[in-house]
Amino acid sequence: MDPVEPKFLLIDEDDQVLGVCLDAEGIFVEPTESDEELTVEILGCLPARRLRDYLEGSKRYRQRNPLDSLWLRMLDVAGEPLVDFWAGEIIDWRPSPLDPERVDIVAPWGFDSPSAGVRDVWERWRSARPDQPNQWAVYGSEGRQAWLTIVGRSRFRRGGGLDRLPGCVYHLDGTHVIDEAAFYLAIGEAINGPGGYFGWNLDALDDCLRGRFGARAPFTLIWSDSQVARESLTRTLEEADDAPSLFDVIQTIFAKHDVDVVLR
Repeated sequence: MDPVEPKFLLIDEDDQVLGVCLDAEGIFVEPTESDEELTVEILGCLPARRLRDYLEGSKRYRQRNPLDSLWLRMLDVAGEPLVDFWAGEIIDWRPSPLDPERVDIVAPWGFDSPSAGVRDVWERWRSARPDQPNQWAVYGSEGRQAWLTIVGRSRFRRGGGLDRLPGCVYHLDGTHVIDEAAFYLAIGEAINGPGGYFGWNLDALDDCLRGRFGARAPFTLIWSDSQVARESLTRTLEEADDAPSLFDVIQTIFAKHDVDVVLR
């Protein structure tokens, strides 16, 4: 067993593992106005046969056997998949000083990379999955958005499971619903527990209410401290003076799917 547990997997578009990687540099990106293309260095990658053949093959071999749609899969400390990042194609590679059997790989970066300012949120998820509700509430606006990004993109925690039967009662803790990200985090946890997903925007919420994401309508949602959201989710989606607020639009979506919302 490796003395250092891997933090990433390099995978192809068919979800096949090309390499098990110890670390990566350049994952978290500082905001910049520069047009310079960003790269990530994938360190200590133990290549599977297909990747090794590609790296050691001739130019003709690589043209005939391309690897041009790679993904970097972040793992948590238990080795479970967390989030996939698009890494494009291999720009460069070299033997790794960490281990003669491993390689260091350079790939494009920046398309969907996390901000350096929210690294602590990602490291929080890597170290331990949420086990209590509202653990996201200690973060500012950018941190809550990052938490929602992790929840929404972690395909291993989204849908695919059995819905609970119609008629269930769910409790949404509205204490910290001070912006849109906070609402989606709170409804996700109300339906699917700590770290749970139930939409990340209005369209996704509407999709989740159709089933396959943990709850089957009709059901009852008891929303405590709803006044916090009523006073915070005031953005309108239209320019008309009488346009409904985001809070009201959310109520309309719930009503469309026969969700009985009890505001407290």
